[in-house]
Amino acid sequence: MDRKLTTTSYALLAQLALRPWPAYELVQQRVRYFRLVWPKAESAIYREIKMLATDGFAETSIEHTGRRARTIYRITEAGLDVLRQWLATPVAPFAMEFEVLLRLFVAPVGSQQQLEASLRQVQADARDMLMFAGEVKREYLEGQGALQDQAYIRALGMDFFISLTNMIDQWIERTLGEIERWDDMTIEERNQRGLEVIAALPVAMPEHASKSTPVAPASQTRHV
Repeated sequence: MDRKLTTTSYALLAQLALRPWPAYELVQQRVRYFRLVWPKAESAIYREIKMLATDGFAETSIEHTGRRARTIYRITEAGLDVLRQWLATPVAPFAMEFEVLLRLFVAPVGSQQQLEASLRQVQADARDMLMFAGEVKREYLEGQGALQDQAYIRALGMDFFISLTNMIDQWIERTLGEIERWDDMTIEERNQRGLEVIAALPVAMPEHASKSTPVAPASQTRHV
């Protein structure tokens, strides 16, 4: 095989290692559970699963439901081997694409109304995700999960998704509350309030101030 497997390749092999999937259901599972942590276009997923079959890491068979035929993908021994090799490598550093933070950082360039609209849109999205998470929760508690036999693993993933989404919802609520105060404050007063917010953040500080500008830890520049 000439091409290098990507994290998307391994993510799909990980799904196939759990059970065989039709391509459509495999894509839907990724949309349901992995969009927040590994967002990829559906077209890219379809393309990658076909390439994994070409590489010999997945195999296909045809099943019929009535007159309708569908292609089922299964992982091969070669696919399991490369997946296990990947699991033994260092994990990539934590990273997250969150566009609303970019818009927050450049808020002085735009209007306060634009920033508030962006934040409210993300909050609405987060609350939609929480409603969906509630549906998935019920699905598993009623024994209807797509991977019910993996409930002990799915529970930990759901804990992460729900905790993260609740955190986003709560952060936006606090942020909107701060922004609402800006109209009655000078820039100096806003900055003083900003320092109060920073002082209250729940993170430990070093005992002594650094003589240079802090840089991100080396773990964040790790290449895998």
